[in-house]
Amino acid sequence: MKNINFQDNSNLYPTNQKLIELEISNLQKLSADDLLSYTQKLAASERKIYAAVIEALEEIERRKLYLANGYSSLFLFCTEVLRYSAGAAQRRIESMRLIKNFPRAQKTEVKVKLQKGSLSLSHLSRVSKALRSLPPQSCHEKMKLLSRVENTTQRECERKLIEAGVPEIKKREDFRVASASSYRLSVTVDEETKELLEKFMGLTAHQNPWARREKALKIALKLALQEVEKRKLGVRGKKGEKSRNLTTSKAEVRRPARKKKAFEVVSAKEAVSLGDSKQVIVQPKRNRSRHIPTAVRAKVWERDAGACVFVEPKTGRACGSTFMLEWDHLREFSRGGESSETNLRLLCRSHNNQRRIWEREVSR
Repeated sequence: MKNINFQDNSNLYPTNQKLIELEISNLQKLSADDLLSYTQKLAASERKIYAAVIEALEEIERRKLYLANGYSSLFLFCTEVLRYSAGAAQRRIESMRLIKNFPRAQKTEVKVKLQKGSLSLSHLSRVSKALRSLPPQSCHEKMKLLSRVENTTQRECERKLIEAGVPEIKKREDFRVASASSYRLSVTVDEETKELLEKFMGLTAHQNPWARREKALKIALKLALQEVEKRKLGVRGKKGEKSRNLTTSKAEVRRPARKKKAFEVVSAKEAVSLGDSKQVIVQPKRNRSRHIPTAVRAKVWERDAGACVFVEPKTGRACGSTFMLEWDHLREFSRGGESSETNLRLLCRSHNNQRRIWEREVSR
């Protein structure tokens, strides 16, 4: 086999699929020096791609393209579309958000260090997390912190950050599979939380006589969930039945019956995509209130299955997020829309904040 002159192939990238396939099929024929040189070249090209991916993610976040494609967060987009693991996605996102507001010169400097290997995605993500526990830092101070952790291992990086006055970074709580039907959760709590848990375990000892913390947590979550459902959705009882005495609000009982204008009524999912021009019921201007009756909340929650109903029009992918849900008016309240079941839908905060921008773009 003809040896490859790696010095003459400075533009070798892993994206050159033909070259990679050729080399993989002949790796066993390479000499030790050529194999090591080839691997080093691939690693260097991989680091260049890291920098390019970070730059692409910055532009995706700026345009909110993940929202337009039906994902409530950039993290979900990275794990489901780009197929990164949770840790790999988090490192790339944290790194991008650390340097995205840097001036061009500093941003280029960080990317060069990333390509050379003196800084890694782990360095950038750790510094990004560390900055959350510090007062707002200037660009110069952030660069100084990055310089301290250059060419360090994971433990050395943590030690350097602590020496720089950064509090110890707590590991993110996460579920780990313990068996086919159980998970292990490890969390760090403060003194107040510990005392609250012990007090709760004492008050619920008849239900949890062996004082098992996992059972105490389950009991507390069930009680808290019942209270939240009762307050927000008009739901009470263990079975999640709707409260019958909340079918109408006091204000609705006092008002005389009014005739509503005959507009076309559409469901939330029919009007949830971009560019939908259907008209919905409009509440008369007098006696209007932003208050959403509890019974209406319960009906909308049940209809939308307690999840964001945004649908990406091209692929038909539904967001389905259950995090930070908000009540959204199909026709804005300011334009006469009422707080009724037919004019309300559930959207996650990200899609709710972004929908007006899209609608203006579509109207143009």
